[in-house]
Amino acid sequence: MGNEIRNAHKEEIAVIMDLIARCVQVMQDGGSDQWDALYPNKEIISLDIERGTLFVCEDNNALAGIIVLDENQAEEYKSIQWVHNEGPHLIMHRLAVDPQVQGKGIARRLIVFAEDYAAHNGYRSIRLDTYNKNARALGLYSRLGYDRRGEVNFPGRTASFPVFEKILNIVDGQ
Repeated sequence: MGNEIRNAHKEEIAVIMDLIARCVQVMQDGGSDQWDALYPNKEIISLDIERGTLFVCEDNNALAGIIVLDENQAEEYKSIQWVHNEGPHLIMHRLAVDPQVQGKGIARRLIVFAEDYAAHNGYRSIRLDTYNKNARALGLYSRLGYDRRGEVNFPGRTASFPVFEKILNIVDGQ
């Protein structure tokens, strides 16, 4: 107990928003405008919790990280040459680790959890995008076997977002 990954509860919204605010501050201090006061906001996070798609990672009984797992692909993903076009595909969004506990492998644990979740729920691949200025995330995804498939641009954003895909080996009948 105390080091688990589980669905977020609506009672945790304030704690989750505090974690996001700390991440935004660190991003902005480092020159990244990936997240801001508008994204991800309380409405988005509340919907993620309602839909059961927001997962939290606890470390020593404190909320240490979050990840959203669903099938919602950005419209911009249609321009990407994916290796695996047969669905379904699991999409990773809003991966965040509290800056106070970064470097402890929490992001990796959340990604491994996503892969296990995908494999057990019949997904053929995992897709995601990340900010092109987020060197730590770019390196982590590459080390964990995610292949870069191209880049997308989102409205209102000057920087591009590299898009990754990881093909999962699904055992038939699973």
